[in-house]
Amino acid sequence: CGKLMKISLPITVKTSGTRFGAWMVDPLATEKDNKVWYMDGYTSSKVVREYKSVAAFVSGEDYRLYRLPYPWAGTNHLVYNGSLYFNKYQSNTLVKYNFETGSVMAQRSLEYAGFNNIYPYTWGGFSDIDLMADEGGIWAVYATNQNAGNIVISELDEQTLEVQRSWNTGYPKRSAGEAFMICGTLYVTNSHLTGAKVYFAYSTKTSSYEYTDIPFHNQYFHISMLDYNARDQMLYAWNNGHQVLFNVTLFHVIQTQEDPESPGQQ
Repeated sequence: CGKLMKISLPITVKTSGTRFGAWMVDPLATEKDNKVWYMDGYTSSKVVREYKSVAAFVSGEDYRLYRLPYPWAGTNHLVYNGSLYFNKYQSNTLVKYNFETGSVMAQRSLEYAGFNNIYPYTWGGFSDIDLMADEGGIWAVYATNQNAGNIVISELDEQTLEVQRSWNTGYPKRSAGEAFMICGTLYVTNSHLTGAKVYFAYSTKTSSYEYTDIPFHNQYFHISMLDYNARDQMLYAWNNGHQVLFNVTLFHVIQTQEDPESPGQQ
């Protein structure tokens, strides 16, 4: 685990779908399992595509369709340990849907969380509630009236969707372009448009924040999804109908017997 230092130039994997959507892989999948999930659009859709591999995704072949029991809101879904976590449309209800059984395993209201474009990211699109994962587990990022529309980070139980612990940040959700979690730290971008950078970082380990200045290249000028995947240590983005990857550089302390505080990069 480490601190985000740098984001690489984007790698365009595919151009497909509408301007807004989500694509992801399961961070807990085995090495041989390279399925890609694809959810086009940000509202009133229920159809999820599962591609067998990245190659199948790029060619657009060899996929399976799942029809969810409820439409989703936003583009901030998560596939984790064989299940899809998503925000049910027109509600602050979180849903856990298992692909293998084709059934809802859990659903729970995220208390006080704004929904229906009350506290979206800067681009709108019902992006009020962002579900994400890092090395430690799964998280919900959202805003509440109680926290004056600023971002709240909640650690979730992956089975029940219960909130384990929450942190109130001072960053206004409506001023955030996107956000992602690495090693217990939430990184927030200041825009979804050209010139966006990672501007704010909040550590749940120390309950403290800092302002950052980590640029990244928004090649297609409009980002509607940006999520970290701990399995390959990459950021997955939906950039104006393009599915894009970014490599990240993390700065971390390497423990050695001679020098217990030897810094290094990965």
